[in-house]
Amino acid sequence: MTEATSETADIVVDITDGVGTVRLNRPDRGNSVTPDVVTRMGDTIASLAETDEVGAVVLTGTGKVFCAGADVQDMYAVWSADGADGLMDYLGETWMPAVQRTVRLLWNAPVPVVAAYNGSATAGGLDFGLSCDVRLAASSARFAESYVNLGMIPVAGGAYLLPKLVGLAKGSHMIATGAFIDANEALAAGMVSEVCANDELASRAAEVARGMTHGPKATYAHAKRIARAAASAELDAALDESLAANIDVLRRPEVRSSVLDVMERYSLSRGAAAVVRDQ
Repeated sequence: MTEATSETADIVVDITDGVGTVRLNRPDRGNSVTPDVVTRMGDTIASLAETDEVGAVVLTGTGKVFCAGADVQDMYAVWSADGADGLMDYLGETWMPAVQRTVRLLWNAPVPVVAAYNGSATAGGLDFGLSCDVRLAASSARFAESYVNLGMIPVAGGAYLLPKLVGLAKGSHMIATGAFIDANEALAAGMVSEVCANDELASRAAEVARGMTHGPKATYAHAKRIARAAASAELDAALDESLAANIDVLRRPEVRSSVLDVMERYSLSRGAAAVVRDQ
Protein backbone atom coordinates (compact mmCIF):
# COMPACT_ATOMS: atom_id res chain seq x y z
CA MET A 1 0.00 0.00 0.00
CA THR A 2 1.32 3.42 -0.94
CA GLU A 3 -0.10 6.74 0.14
CA ALA A 4 0.90 10.33 -0.49
CA THR A 5 -0.96 13.59 -0.04
CA SER A 6 -0.23 17.11 -1.19
CA GLU A 7 -2.36 20.23 -0.83
CA THR A 8 -2.56 23.72 -2.17
CA ALA A 9 -5.13 26.25 -1.04
CA ASP A 10 -7.70 25.09 -3.55
CA ILE A 11 -6.63 21.69 -4.93
CA VAL A 12 -5.91 18.62 -2.81
CA VAL A 13 -4.09 15.63 -4.31
CA ASP A 14 -3.90 12.19 -2.75
CA ILE A 15 -2.35 8.98 -4.07
CA THR A 16 -3.45 5.74 -2.43
CA ASP A 17 -3.01 2.22 -3.80
CA GLY A 18 -2.49 3.33 -7.36
CA VAL A 19 -5.39 5.80 -7.46
CA GLY A 20 -4.76 9.53 -7.58
CA THR A 21 -7.56 11.73 -6.22
CA VAL A 22 -7.83 15.37 -7.27
CA ARG A 23 -10.22 17.32 -5.09
CA LEU A 24 -11.36 20.87 -5.70
CA ASN A 25 -11.04 22.49 -2.30
CA ARG A 26 -12.91 25.79 -2.54
CA PRO A 27 -16.14 25.01 -0.64
CA ASP A 28 -16.67 28.67 0.29
CA ARG A 29 -17.04 29.40 -3.44
CA GLY A 30 -18.90 26.24 -4.42
CA ASN A 31 -15.65 24.77 -5.78
CA SER A 32 -16.01 27.21 -8.67
CA VAL A 33 -12.98 27.76 -10.86
CA THR A 34 -10.89 30.63 -12.12
CA PRO A 35 -8.68 30.22 -15.19
CA ASP A 36 -5.74 29.59 -12.86
CA VAL A 37 -7.57 26.97 -10.80
CA VAL A 38 -9.00 25.13 -13.79
CA THR A 39 -5.60 25.14 -15.49
CA ARG A 40 -3.91 23.68 -12.43
CA MET A 41 -6.68 21.11 -12.09
CA GLY A 42 -6.13 19.92 -15.65
CA ASP A 43 -2.35 19.97 -15.31
CA THR A 44 -2.56 18.01 -12.07
CA ILE A 45 -4.67 15.27 -13.62
CA ALA A 46 -2.41 15.10 -16.67
CA SER A 47 0.66 14.89 -14.43
CA LEU A 48 -0.84 12.13 -12.28
CA ALA A 49 -1.73 10.17 -15.41
CA GLU A 50 1.94 10.14 -16.38
CA THR A 51 3.09 9.06 -12.90
CA ASP A 52 4.19 5.43 -12.71
CA GLU A 53 2.44 4.79 -9.39
CA VAL A 54 -0.95 6.11 -10.59
CA GLY A 55 -3.15 3.86 -12.69
CA ALA A 56 -6.41 5.83 -12.41
CA VAL A 57 -7.63 9.22 -11.21
CA VAL A 58 -10.71 10.33 -9.26
CA LEU A 59 -11.98 13.91 -9.63
CA THR A 60 -14.19 15.21 -6.82
CA GLY A 61 -14.88 18.22 -4.60
CA THR A 62 -14.91 19.31 -0.97
CA GLY A 63 -18.21 19.81 0.81
CA LYS A 64 -21.72 19.84 -0.64
CA VAL A 65 -20.88 21.06 -4.16
CA PHE A 66 -18.83 19.28 -6.83
CA CYS A 67 -18.26 22.41 -8.91
CA ALA A 68 -20.43 25.45 -9.61
CA GLY A 69 -18.62 26.38 -12.82
CA ALA A 70 -17.14 29.86 -13.16
CA ASP A 71 -16.04 31.80 -10.08
CA VAL A 72 -18.34 34.84 -10.02
CA GLN A 73 -16.02 36.66 -7.63
CA ASP A 74 -13.22 36.34 -10.17
CA MET A 75 -15.49 37.67 -12.93
CA TYR A 76 -16.60 40.52 -10.68
CA ALA A 77 -12.99 41.55 -10.08
CA VAL A 78 -12.40 41.76 -13.84
CA TRP A 79 -15.62 43.70 -14.37
CA SER A 80 -14.74 46.14 -11.57
CA ALA A 81 -11.27 46.73 -12.97
CA ASP A 82 -11.87 46.64 -16.72
CA GLY A 83 -15.57 47.27 -17.23
CA ALA A 84 -18.07 45.42 -19.36
CA ASP A 85 -15.92 45.23 -22.48
CA GLY A 86 -12.99 43.97 -20.45
CA LEU A 87 -15.14 41.23 -18.91
CA MET A 88 -16.43 40.07 -22.30
CA ASP A 89 -12.86 39.93 -23.62
CA TYR A 90 -11.75 38.04 -20.51
CA LEU A 91 -14.47 35.42 -20.95
CA GLY A 92 -13.69 34.90 -24.63
CA GLU A 93 -9.90 35.13 -24.53
CA THR A 94 -8.97 33.76 -21.10
CA TRP A 95 -11.70 31.96 -19.17
CA MET A 96 -13.32 29.82 -21.87
CA PRO A 97 -10.04 28.73 -23.53
CA ALA A 98 -8.65 27.70 -20.12
CA VAL A 99 -11.75 25.63 -19.39
CA GLN A 100 -11.65 23.96 -22.79
CA ARG A 101 -7.97 23.10 -22.39
CA THR A 102 -8.78 21.23 -19.17
CA VAL A 103 -11.71 19.43 -20.78
CA ARG A 104 -9.37 18.18 -23.48
CA LEU A 105 -6.89 17.02 -20.84
CA LEU A 106 -9.62 15.15 -18.97
CA TRP A 107 -10.98 13.57 -22.13
CA ASN A 108 -7.57 12.50 -23.43
CA ALA A 109 -6.02 11.35 -20.15
CA PRO A 110 -4.30 8.01 -20.82
CA VAL A 111 -5.66 6.47 -17.61
CA PRO A 112 -9.25 5.97 -16.41
CA VAL A 113 -10.69 9.13 -14.86
CA VAL A 114 -13.67 8.72 -12.52
CA ALA A 115 -15.84 11.71 -11.64
CA ALA A 116 -17.23 11.48 -8.12
CA TYR A 117 -20.03 14.06 -8.04
CA ASN A 118 -20.13 14.76 -4.30
CA GLY A 119 -22.83 17.39 -4.71
CA SER A 120 -24.32 19.87 -7.13
CA ALA A 121 -22.62 20.25 -10.49
CA THR A 122 -23.63 23.06 -12.80
CA ALA A 123 -22.43 24.44 -16.14
CA GLY A 124 -18.70 23.76 -16.48
CA GLY A 125 -18.77 21.80 -13.24
CA LEU A 126 -21.18 19.32 -14.78
CA ASP A 127 -19.19 19.19 -17.99
CA PHE A 128 -15.90 18.35 -16.29
CA GLY A 129 -17.51 15.13 -15.11
CA LEU A 130 -18.99 14.43 -18.53
CA SER A 131 -15.43 14.46 -19.89
CA CYS A 132 -14.40 11.62 -17.58
CA ASP A 133 -14.56 7.89 -18.30
CA VAL A 134 -17.02 7.02 -15.52
CA ARG A 135 -19.32 9.10 -13.32
CA LEU A 136 -20.65 8.30 -9.84
CA ALA A 137 -22.93 10.55 -7.82
CA ALA A 138 -23.71 11.08 -4.18
CA SER A 139 -27.40 10.72 -3.43
CA SER A 140 -27.59 14.47 -2.69
CA ALA A 141 -26.07 15.50 -6.03
CA ARG A 142 -28.02 17.66 -8.48
CA PHE A 143 -27.13 18.60 -12.02
CA ALA A 144 -27.93 21.47 -14.37
CA GLU A 145 -26.54 22.60 -17.73
CA SER A 146 -27.18 26.14 -16.56
CA TYR A 147 -25.36 28.23 -19.17
CA VAL A 148 -28.72 29.18 -20.66
CA ASN A 149 -29.43 31.29 -17.58
CA LEU A 150 -26.83 33.70 -18.98
CA GLY A 151 -27.91 33.18 -22.57
CA MET A 152 -24.71 31.23 -23.26
CA ILE A 153 -23.89 27.92 -24.93
CA PRO A 154 -22.28 25.09 -22.90
CA VAL A 155 -18.63 25.80 -23.62
CA ALA A 156 -16.94 22.97 -21.72
CA GLY A 157 -18.14 20.17 -23.97
CA GLY A 158 -21.64 19.83 -22.57
CA ALA A 159 -23.43 20.74 -25.80
CA TYR A 160 -21.87 17.63 -27.34
CA LEU A 161 -21.26 15.26 -24.42
CA LEU A 162 -24.57 15.60 -22.57
CA PRO A 163 -26.80 14.54 -25.50
CA LYS A 164 -24.36 11.72 -26.27
CA LEU A 165 -24.84 10.35 -22.76
CA VAL A 166 -28.53 10.96 -22.04
CA GLY A 167 -29.98 11.09 -25.55
CA LEU A 168 -30.77 14.01 -27.78
CA ALA A 169 -34.23 14.76 -26.34
CA LYS A 170 -33.18 14.74 -22.68
CA GLY A 171 -29.93 16.55 -23.39
CA SER A 172 -31.68 19.20 -25.47
CA HIS A 173 -34.23 19.76 -22.70
CA MET A 174 -31.52 20.23 -20.07
CA ILE A 175 -29.54 22.60 -22.29
CA ALA A 176 -32.62 24.65 -23.22
CA THR A 177 -34.10 24.95 -19.71
CA GLY A 178 -31.11 24.90 -17.38
CA ALA A 179 -33.34 22.80 -15.12
CA PHE A 180 -31.92 20.64 -12.36
CA ILE A 181 -32.19 16.87 -12.27
CA ASP A 182 -31.40 14.83 -9.17
CA ALA A 183 -29.02 11.90 -8.81
CA ASN A 184 -31.65 9.26 -9.46
CA GLU A 185 -32.82 11.02 -12.62
CA ALA A 186 -29.20 11.22 -13.75
CA LEU A 187 -28.83 7.49 -13.12
CA ALA A 188 -32.00 6.65 -15.05
CA ALA A 189 -30.84 8.85 -17.94
CA GLY A 190 -27.44 7.16 -18.09
CA MET A 191 -25.49 10.25 -17.09
CA VAL A 192 -24.01 8.49 -14.05
CA SER A 193 -23.45 4.78 -13.54
CA GLU A 194 -24.04 4.63 -9.78
CA VAL A 195 -25.62 6.61 -6.97
CA CYS A 196 -24.02 6.19 -3.55
CA ALA A 197 -24.76 7.35 -0.04
CA ASN A 198 -22.93 10.61 0.53
CA ASP A 199 -20.51 9.11 3.03
CA GLU A 200 -19.73 6.14 0.77
CA LEU A 201 -19.01 8.02 -2.46
CA ALA A 202 -15.28 8.56 -1.96
CA SER A 203 -14.52 4.94 -1.11
CA ARG A 204 -16.73 3.61 -3.89
CA ALA A 205 -15.16 5.94 -6.47
CA ALA A 206 -11.70 4.79 -5.42
CA GLU A 207 -12.87 1.17 -5.65
CA VAL A 208 -14.24 1.68 -9.16
CA ALA A 209 -11.08 3.49 -10.24
CA ARG A 210 -8.86 0.79 -8.77
CA GLY A 211 -10.87 -1.88 -10.57
CA MET A 212 -10.06 -0.16 -13.86
CA THR A 213 -6.31 -0.59 -13.30
CA HIS A 214 -6.43 -4.35 -13.92
CA GLY A 215 -4.23 -4.34 -17.02
CA PRO A 216 -1.08 -2.45 -18.01
CA LYS A 217 -1.46 1.31 -18.29
CA ALA A 218 -0.37 1.27 -21.92
CA THR A 219 -3.09 -1.26 -22.76
CA TYR A 220 -5.86 0.95 -21.45
CA ALA A 221 -4.34 4.07 -23.01
CA HIS A 222 -4.40 2.48 -26.45
CA ALA A 223 -7.90 1.05 -25.98
CA LYS A 224 -9.26 4.38 -24.76
CA ARG A 225 -7.77 6.27 -27.68
CA ILE A 226 -9.24 3.79 -30.15
CA ALA A 227 -12.66 3.73 -28.47
CA ARG A 228 -12.85 7.52 -28.43
CA ALA A 229 -11.26 8.25 -31.80
CA ALA A 230 -14.42 9.32 -33.63
CA ALA A 231 -15.89 11.07 -30.60
CA SER A 232 -12.60 12.86 -29.95
CA ALA A 233 -12.68 14.49 -33.37
CA GLU A 234 -16.33 15.43 -32.87
CA LEU A 235 -15.71 16.81 -29.37
CA ASP A 236 -12.77 18.86 -30.57
CA ALA A 237 -14.90 20.39 -33.32
CA ALA A 238 -17.77 20.99 -30.87
CA LEU A 239 -15.44 22.77 -28.44
CA ASP A 240 -14.16 25.04 -31.20
CA GLU A 241 -17.68 25.76 -32.37
CA SER A 242 -19.04 26.43 -28.87
CA LEU A 243 -16.21 28.88 -28.16
CA ALA A 244 -16.89 30.77 -31.38
CA ALA A 245 -20.64 30.71 -30.69
CA ASN A 246 -20.22 32.13 -27.21
CA ILE A 247 -17.95 34.89 -28.45
CA ASP A 248 -20.70 35.73 -30.93
CA VAL A 249 -23.58 35.72 -28.43
CA LEU A 250 -21.60 37.74 -25.89
CA ARG A 251 -21.76 40.58 -28.41
CA ARG A 252 -25.55 40.47 -28.36
CA PRO A 253 -27.17 43.02 -26.04
CA GLU A 254 -29.51 40.55 -24.34
CA VAL A 255 -26.70 38.12 -23.47
CA ARG A 256 -24.31 40.86 -22.45
CA SER A 257 -27.07 42.26 -20.23
CA SER A 258 -27.64 38.86 -18.58
CA VAL A 259 -23.95 38.55 -17.68
CA LEU A 260 -23.75 42.11 -16.40
CA ASP A 261 -26.92 41.62 -14.34
CA VAL A 262 -25.09 38.86 -12.47
CA MET A 263 -22.26 41.28 -11.78
CA GLU A 264 -24.70 43.91 -10.53
CA ARG A 265 -26.46 41.44 -8.24
CA TYR A 266 -23.12 40.23 -6.92
CA SER A 267 -22.08 43.81 -6.26
CA LEU A 268 -25.28 44.46 -4.33
CA SER A 269 -24.86 41.26 -2.32
CA ARG A 270 -21.32 42.30 -1.39
CA GLY A 271 -22.61 45.65 -0.27
CA ALA A 272 -25.33 44.05 1.84
CA ALA A 273 -22.80 41.70 3.41
CA ALA A 274 -20.55 44.65 4.25
CA VAL A 275 -23.46 46.44 5.95
CA VAL A 276 -24.19 43.37 8.06
CA ARG A 277 -20.53 43.05 9.07
CA ASP A 278 -20.37 46.72 10.07
CA GLN A 279 -23.44 46.57 12.28
